[in-house]
Amino acid sequence: MENKKFPFKEAKEIDFMDAIVQENWFEAYDLIREESPAYFMPQIGMYVLTRYADIEHVLRDPEQFTSSRDTEPLIKFKESLSLYEEKGWPRIQPLSLNVPKHSHFRKLVDPALAAGAIKKKKTFIVNVINELIDTWIDEGQIAFMERFAEPLPMIVIAELLGLPRMDLPLLKVWSSAWVLPHSKGLTVEQETEAVKKHIELQHYIFDSMKQKRKNPKDDIISHLIQTEVFDVDINAKRPLTDEEVIGSVDHLLIGGNETTTFAISNGLWLLFKNAEVYKNIEANPALIKNFVEETLRIESPTQGLFRSAKYDCEIGGVEIPAGSTLSIRYGAGNRDPRRYRCPMEPDLNRKNAGRHLAFGIGEHVCPGATLSRYEQRWAWEILLSRLKNLRPTPGKNDFTHMKGIWLRALNEIYLSFD
Repeated sequence: MENKKFPFKEAKEIDFMDAIVQENWFEAYDLIREESPAYFMPQIGMYVLTRYADIEHVLRDPEQFTSSRDTEPLIKFKESLSLYEEKGWPRIQPLSLNVPKHSHFRKLVDPALAAGAIKKKKTFIVNVINELIDTWIDEGQIAFMERFAEPLPMIVIAELLGLPRMDLPLLKVWSSAWVLPHSKGLTVEQETEAVKKHIELQHYIFDSMKQKRKNPKDDIISHLIQTEVFDVDINAKRPLTDEEVIGSVDHLLIGGNETTTFAISNGLWLLFKNAEVYKNIEANPALIKNFVEETLRIESPTQGLFRSAKYDCEIGGVEIPAGSTLSIRYGAGNRDPRRYRCPMEPDLNRKNAGRHLAFGIGEHVCPGATLSRYEQRWAWEILLSRLKNLRPTPGKNDFTHMKGIWLRALNEIYLSFD
């Protein structure tokens, strides 16, 4: 089933909280992009940025455009927010702090997620891919997200963090709950349930930390509890607090699986819609690298994030008051015709295909970007070598997307194959 027809003709009609808009982001972006480089959307109280150059400018100036949530708190209701104080730890993300603190925390995890470290894990990751395919290759059709795109990145990031595979079902539940508040528009009951699940995850991570303090392993959690971070407030190194370790680990857990799940599923959808692309990468696996980048660009799993303007400024001639929140739309910048020729179409020969916004750029680029790229690349190399005639399962797919303002993810996708 195709998406509902986009009914809006002017930017002022568009509300990012509207389900029709969330299903048709790119039509909305096109209208907003032509209206203004920094379009104020009163429905969400943010300035919306849709042009690649403006988004890049903001991302490369973390001193002026901060990642603080002071103006747009994630958890809205006091009833749910108070649960962290009563039963858990503060919901913090040390890996997303503003400069200069941000870089000191990133230095603790970046080496474990760099290309060299990931390549050392290639045998493990390839084995996981083949093991997953082995469980369903004789069936001829599968729920692709549930049977492959979800478990692969979850198994891999759990291994890197040092969490047992037997706990994956719980980790998936907690991961989904962690992401839920980002969709905005939750009821107090929905938000409270999501917070309760997140606190369960916090306690699970804390229990793992206690075990690893007694018996450390070669994994990220063991490293974080044994290392020190440079604290700019005291101008000296110190051990990480429990809440800093917990916040870093749950950030890596979610960032290391959710968006990669969405990207792999979006890649399959792109193949369904582009028979020539499928034919070309099947015949020439060397093109898979660019296919992964074009998937990330065209169907960015993270459609946008936010920044706060620290001082009065201008973007494209639009005056932005200090304290304003910017909705920076990666998905729009990645389809900006000012930046890309034929931006809607996958081009396997596009030069500098990896230069897109799907993982952000600059100081706050996604720490798991390299891991995600390798996982996707190896997944498609093996899938295309073991499966033939990939096609949508008749009567199963409607290709609708999860609701929410920040992420771009299919609800489900069903695959048939020979």
